[in-house]
Amino acid sequence: MIILEKPYVSEFLQQTVVRLGVPVLSTEYSRSLAFAGEMNMLEPGVFFAALKEMSQPLLYSNSENSTELLNRYGPELEVTKTLNFFKDKTRLREIFSKLNPDVWYLKFSLEELDGLDISTVKMPFVIKPVRGFASIGIHSVHSANDWNSALQGIKKEVILMRNVFPDVVVSLDEFIIERFIGGTEIAIDAYFNASGEPVILNILTHLFGSKSDMSDRLYLTSAEIVRKYHGPIHRYLEEIAKLRELRNFPFHLEMREESAGKFVPIEINPMRFMGFCVADVEHYFYGINPYEYYFLQKKPDWDQILSTRNDKFYGMFGIDIPKHLDKSKIRFNYEKFIGHFSKVLHFLKTDYTKLPVAIYLFAEVQKENFAEFESILYSDLSEFIELEQC
Repeated sequence: MIILEKPYVSEFLQQTVVRLGVPVLSTEYSRSLAFAGEMNMLEPGVFFAALKEMSQPLLYSNSENSTELLNRYGPELEVTKTLNFFKDKTRLREIFSKLNPDVWYLKFSLEELDGLDISTVKMPFVIKPVRGFASIGIHSVHSANDWNSALQGIKKEVILMRNVFPDVVVSLDEFIIERFIGGTEIAIDAYFNASGEPVILNILTHLFGSKSDMSDRLYLTSAEIVRKYHGPIHRYLEEIAKLRELRNFPFHLEMREESAGKFVPIEINPMRFMGFCVADVEHYFYGINPYEYYFLQKKPDWDQILSTRNDKFYGMFGIDIPKHLDKSKIRFNYEKFIGHFSKVLHFLKTDYTKLPVAIYLFAEVQKENFAEFESILYSDLSEFIELEQC
């Protein structure tokens, strides 16, 4: 069963849903999709009645906007309770603290941040919304000057994002401050199957242009990266499974490896893989359809998949407009940006005046040409941004 909601459902996901005959919750938005006429649509009463009869439903959603629907129609469902638990970063840290007792956090309302004596907080730290999405409201702070900049950035984002996402997805009224976690940041898509066994569908390393960079500018993967991390991450997921029973549970996990084999979770996004079109990278990078693998409970044959990818890097670029620019007075040159890459696999242009990202782009490059990716990682993007003439 699947809930398809705003802000975006890729054609690849829609076609998969049609091919597999997955029951789809009928909503105003899902009925507006290009392939809606071919989907197995169920009205909310029928959909949730069927869901309530299942002890371990195979449920997926492309968007955290579905949280509101689950809380409205099925608040008593175990899947709803699990979803709410993982969306609240303070409650989630109850689990994380058992695996990583040295990770501390503090919770503040937006109003309390103005009066916060920053000298009482150990630096470096990261501040983020209690409920968040796509790096909105996330800032790293290494000094008092960083704090002033972060606070102003948060206030600006509150104004810009207030009505873009529902409160259950992004809440800019409450924030947590937590210890800055060093090391390599890793993002995965995975699911716990009906037996509670973790199945990994994707492993990406999240690269940053500077110590203060919290954007989604570049996620990188390769055969070498997957081989290096698959075993240790699989063992770590088994430890998470011991702390809370998770079955038929798809999720996107971001964490850091502080030292060899020591993982510190950052967040778990439940009931979905990466957002917007980004979960489709499994298809473009590895030939894996993540939605099919979840619904049919399939496991990737990583040895076979990686055997043909030893000489390549794959990059997912999420490009946002620099925060100091007035989005209403600039034009992002999509054609020039896309033309920068020697082999584009897929891209999605978005309305950067309303959403936090201008374009998502998936690309492939030979390893010896990694500079093609790296130049975008460190770019100020000025070469792709034009000022509108008054």
